[in-house]
Amino acid sequence: MNELVFNNNGKVLTNSVLVAKKFGKEHKHVLEAIRKMMTAENSAVLQMFEESSYLNEQNKQQPMFIMNRDGFTLLAMGFTGNKAMEFKIDYIGAFNKMEEAIKSTTMTALPNFSNPAEAARAWAEQYEQKLLESKRADAAEQQVYALSQEIESMQPKVSYYDMILNNHSTVLTTQIALDYGMSAKALNKKLFELRIQHKVADQWILYAPYLPMGYMHSKPVEITHNNGTKSIKYNSEWTQKGRLFLYDELKKHNILPLIEQ
Repeated sequence: MNELVFNNNGKVLTNSVLVAKKFGKEHKHVLEAIRKMMTAENSAVLQMFEESSYLNEQNKQQPMFIMNRDGFTLLAMGFTGNKAMEFKIDYIGAFNKMEEAIKSTTMTALPNFSNPAEAARAWAEQYEQKLLESKRADAAEQQVYALSQEIESMQPKVSYYDMILNNHSTVLTTQIALDYGMSAKALNKKLFELRIQHKVADQWILYAPYLPMGYMHSKPVEITHNNGTKSIKYNSEWTQKGRLFLYDELKKHNILPLIEQ
């Protein structure tokens, strides 16, 4: 309801034109009521109202009264009905908010308008600008908070990626399984179910689509048997690229490393 009152050199005021418009009364009747109160020659009443003028839609000079909160309150006492009561409350609230704004914020100095309607419009524009700036600040703060939450939720993933990228050596399935709190047997079984690898001659081998991707390679291991003979066995080891591939594939099935659980 900031259009009900305006700030003029630090004073919270309204005028008879605004009052008439908001209460649905003819302006001439509001003028009559004010003039009648001022004929009482009470000095306190005279200080509540100041006669002024404004330009109507036909650009003609017309009389009006500017009033402070006390003047409005005195005038509004004569207005009756439920609708009038609502407007009284709105006006009182508008006066209070304007006074709080003057006390708590440093308002940019307004020109000393001779036309109170111009002063009211200038204050309204200034108030709306400050309100817009406040909303923008709130929106920016919410975006920063949302971004910080997103970064925080991503942090485990970043940490896991960093751990992998900082390690340039190959790793055994057992080592990767430990990242997920699983045994190598359980992880091999899950990768088989996901059709990532299958067993050939007692060795886990990637399915054909993944073979040329550099995810895994075979490492020969020399084995000495009980009878003293030796043979070569091939173990599959994962590259760090393959380890990242497994991370992405397992995550699709809600299987996350312990660091992200």
